[in-house]
Amino acid sequence: MRDQVKDNPAEHRFELDMGGHLAGAYYRREPGVITFIHTEVPPALGGQGIGSKLVRGALELVRKEGLRVVAKCPFVAAYMGKHPEYNDLLEMPGATATGRNDKKHLDDLLEEGLKQTFPASDPPAVVDPTR
Repeated sequence: MRDQVKDNPAEHRFELDMGGHLAGAYYRREPGVITFIHTEVPPALGGQGIGSKLVRGALELVRKEGLRVVAKCPFVAAYMGKHPEYNDLLEMPGATATGRNDKKHLDDLLEEGLKQTFPASDPPAVVDPTR
């Protein structure tokens, strides 16, 4: 169907067909998590908001599936940064045991890390056995 985002698991991408031009958001799936790795919009469709429409539709499909999102693709990350209504989908380090991204928990982890002291220089990771 034209103008509607659909999942194409065989190609590992969400697709949006716009008049014969195909835009795609490529992903990798793991149990409960989808990692967006790259988004492509044909040059003929550039500047028309097609990438945003593609990502919005993909995120809606991901939400229906109950998946968490890792946004390694800069376009997907930027889109999510501008649309906080999708932040609940983000899979972030430090998520709580319930699977929620608890901001207080993340802030606590950051504060704990800042309290730690680090040596000015670490010893070499590889030791030369001849020395």
